[in-house]
Amino acid sequence: MSLASSFFCPVCRSGNPVVFLCPVVLAGPEPVFDLVECAGCASRFFHPFPDDVQLRRFYAPGYYGADWYRQNERGRMFGRVMLPRESKGEFLDVGCSLGYFLRGVGESSGWRLHGVEISPEAAGHARNRLGIDVRCCELQEAGYPDRFFDYIHLNNVLEHVRDPLGLLLECRRILRPGGRLYLSVPNGPADSAGLLKYFGREQKPPRSKDGHLVFFSRPALHTLFRAAELGVLSAHTYGIRRGMRSLGWYPEKPGWSRPYDPLAPLPEGAGVSLPPAPRRLPGYGAYRFWQARLKRLPGLRPFGLDFEILLGAP
Repeated sequence: MSLASSFFCPVCRSGNPVVFLCPVVLAGPEPVFDLVECAGCASRFFHPFPDDVQLRRFYAPGYYGADWYRQNERGRMFGRVMLPRESKGEFLDVGCSLGYFLRGVGESSGWRLHGVEISPEAAGHARNRLGIDVRCCELQEAGYPDRFFDYIHLNNVLEHVRDPLGLLLECRRILRPGGRLYLSVPNGPADSAGLLKYFGREQKPPRSKDGHLVFFSRPALHTLFRAAELGVLSAHTYGIRRGMRSLGWYPEKPGWSRPYDPLAPLPEGAGVSLPPAPRRLPGYGAYRFWQARLKRLPGLRPFGLDFEILLGAP
């Protein structure tokens, strides 16, 4: 590890020095990026960020659809459990993929559905196959009116974007007073540990296997929330065993390194392909939903893999 030149941190927006951690790749063995850590907020991120062409290569149509049936059931449970029953407001899913989560929310809650998705193929599927209002663009380009949404869902999206604070500021602008923002985001140190371990063992750049570009520390998340004027209403940690395994506190699974291989093939295909939904017993989706919620711990714990945070707009 060594100090690199100071430059703009996309999380705390400072010019603090950064520490070089290892080389990383995204959509193939080239180009190679630096994974660095901000000396101010301890967030880790790609430098430079991949451009639009590189991101489109990673998010090819084959990236979408493998878990469509799980997303539909999760949306159904989310609408049933998480949304207020007395109101039927405007609901936005940022990074809505094929729209099956949104469809599930609508099936169980009756809220009015909106989505934003950067993939033309995924957004087109949601509009044409499911009839959902989905705009194909970054959220900052969607042009929603001020204070339009009652609830915004941001599930495993913040770590994929090149301007996380800009995304949260836009959420704050379009969220009504008293509105809610649901945020699920990985615990940065646990999420990035596999990259460092792979490089240390293989001495070649690992792939960011899930397409994550930013790895947030816990203090950095609170910095983002303050800057976006969003208050924390509740916070939980989940993925405890996976987080402990990532941090080396639990035995590794065989084959853990395969997803980090820079030469491993990426999902491809000219269009979206949906696998058949497996046959499940009635109530299986509800069982998995409650199982995950019962395994959460309150607060942002350093040993979990993911955080679930509910934010509010004053």
